[in-house]
Amino acid sequence: MFNRTDTLVSQQTQSVSMTIIEIRPFRNGWKCFEAPGVEPVFLSQEQAIDYATCRACFRSGEIRILDCDGAVERIIPFSDADRKL
Repeated sequence: MFNRTDTLVSQQTQSVSMTIIEIRPFRNGWKCFEAPGVEPVFLSQEQAIDYATCRACFRSGEIRILDCDGAVERIIPFSDADRKL
């Protein structure tokens, strides 16, 4: 498993903080896992993606959408440079 805010080290030894938000099926909805205790559940996958996108503003990282087996189905990257003012 990994921490929700991992540190990536590049070849130039610069460290970058990266936020990872997971969206996974949960009972009759979709759960966004950002950190322990921050796990809202939504009825549709699109609502969960919208929530994660809003939570991701002012950060760098990715939103990982998982299937029922826990395999990564889709990755949505985001960065501080991509946001629009």
